[in-house]
Amino acid sequence: MREDNNPSAGEILEPGTARRLFLAVMITSFIGPFGTSGMNVAVPAIGQEFGATANALSWVVFGFLLGSAMFILPTGKLADIFGRRRVYYIGQWLFSLTFLAGAFATSIEMLNVIRFIEGSVMSLIFGPGMALLVSSHPPTERGKVIGYSAASTYSGLSLGPVISGFLCELIGWRSIFLATAAVVLISVWLVSGIHQEWYGDKGAKFDFKGSLCYTVAAPLLLYGLAEINTSDIGKVMLALGVLGMLLFALIEYRSGHPCLDIRIFQGNRVFTFSNLAAMLHYSATFAISFLMSLYLQIILGFSASAAGGIILLQPVVMALLSPKAGALSDRIHPGKVASVGMAITCLGLLLMSFLDAETPIWHTGLILMLVGLGFALFSSPNNNAIMGAVPPKYYGTTSSLVSTMRLFGQSISMALVTMLLAWCGVQSLTGGDNVHLQSAIQVTFRVFCLLSFIGIGMSLARNK
Repeated sequence: MREDNNPSAGEILEPGTARRLFLAVMITSFIGPFGTSGMNVAVPAIGQEFGATANALSWVVFGFLLGSAMFILPTGKLADIFGRRRVYYIGQWLFSLTFLAGAFATSIEMLNVIRFIEGSVMSLIFGPGMALLVSSHPPTERGKVIGYSAASTYSGLSLGPVISGFLCELIGWRSIFLATAAVVLISVWLVSGIHQEWYGDKGAKFDFKGSLCYTVAAPLLLYGLAEINTSDIGKVMLALGVLGMLLFALIEYRSGHPCLDIRIFQGNRVFTFSNLAAMLHYSATFAISFLMSLYLQIILGFSASAAGGIILLQPVVMALLSPKAGALSDRIHPGKVASVGMAITCLGLLLMSFLDAETPIWHTGLILMLVGLGFALFSSPNNNAIMGAVPPKYYGTTSSLVSTMRLFGQSISMALVTMLLAWCGVQSLTGGDNVHLQSAIQVTFRVFCLLSFIGIGMSLARNK
């Protein structure tokens, strides 16, 4: 075994072995988001079979997100200590088995527990996933492989509702779990033939105190964000989550073997501002599909399938252009490419803030494609900048941190939507009796545009 503690760690695999690892990570990069977005389509059928309440059904989706958020950061450190390939391989098996178990759930309570476990074990895949890609390829190809990983992620998000909807109608919702488990087994087979190992902090003690603090604070923070506008308990949990995160930072700063080494932020302008830019970008863009679905169906009167086809323009452009954007960031400073992407996204959000009942549909389609272009130019180059700003021994932890920024950004995005819709007087989403929906959507996009504009500043600041 070779310990991945040197800058040349990317040039250590034969082409065939590197290809197997690359394909394995592409599959899991696709199937994770696929299992998340596709489950939204299955929720009505699940509710009908189990006679579940709306609140119980919401945990089918939220429980998965909660499990991922709780463990994504500690598992990155586990991968650095015990081996990134080993942790990734274990995660693949567990992910496949838990999805297989989901197909045989006999109650909504059992399914929700399984979904939470699925999210938890997914962190074993996404924690070391990007770290494996970066560790097994030379620095000159880092942006390109990260771009392909991003393309796989966007493809999973885009095709999840389409394929899952087809499976749900043709066979039933349980087939989604069976199909997901089967695809992950292909990735398991690819990795089983790889015996090379990569470490970041081999033999170090695991930071149980810091990890425990994080696993408690993260769900409090996420749940508080989700419920901040609907109940007082949400505000209390948000405050506790913030305090927990501050305590986590203090513990990590004093720890000899921290789960997240806070010192890598000190004096590392590129790393710090790239992570902040990532969180702001996801905060400004994650809820686009939700808002555009309301706009297209309620205000313009499109059917759900037609609206889905139009919204698909954005992730398709993202999936097609992300590899090229990643490769471009190998030749041009990734921070500069990402800043251009953030600026294009900001422009797209500004244009979205003027959409109304009279806007031609081709105009809306072009704006969605423009945002897709901005997202592609930002995401892969920004991740390239983050991974390139730390030594190889931090790849596992940094890979998990990237996922953490995404999860928190997504939660902030949906919390802002809930808050702004209520602030603008939107009482329901039935459309016919609600005259405030269009203005609320416009206001929300303007707030997202402001967040994106702040993100441009963060992105430019790292280039100094």
